[in-house]
Formats: sequence, C-alpha cells, structure tokens
Amino acid sequence: MNWFHKIRLRALAVLAAGILASFALISWFALPVLPVVGAAFITVAAVVHSMTSKLGQPTCLHCGTDLAGEPTGVYGAVCPKCGFINERLGDHNA
Repeated sequence: MNWFHKIRLRALAVLAAGILASFALISWFALPVLPVVGAAFITVAAVVHSMTSKLGQPTCLHCGTDLAGEPTGVYGAVCPKCGFINERLGDHNA
C-alpha cells in the first residue's frame, strides 16, 4: 500500500469518526425530547381512539344518531334526524 492510499484511508477514517461523533452528539442531546414525544404519541392515540370508537356501531357520521333499525340502500342508510346518507362501513367485498 503506497502513501497515497494510506492518506485516503486516514481521511476516510476521520470522516467516518466525525459523522459518528456528530450522530452520537445529536442523539445524546435529543434524549430529553423522548418524554415529550411519548406524551404526544399517547395523546394522538387517545384522540384517534375516541374519534373512531363510534364506528363499530351503525351511527350517523354527521350527527351521531343510532342507525341500527334503519334500512340501508345502495348508498347506505339515510339518517332520520339530519338526512345525511351514511356509507356502509365494513360491508365492502375485497
């Protein structure tokens, strides 16, 4: 191995060490952010759960009226309270 290859190898080693040191430094300073990210994730999960919990029962997506006894047509059930046409969820054939 000649001296030029040694210099290139040393430059590559210094570059790799700098990148790894930068990554380690950024990761170390990002540790205090982890509880905030966890709290945000739990909040989003709770909001999505509360929004989609009504989708298990046949309810109007506009006003929330129970549509359990309503007849469904081609496009879904018509809400007797607000007149909104609710698409049937979960009945689609794959």
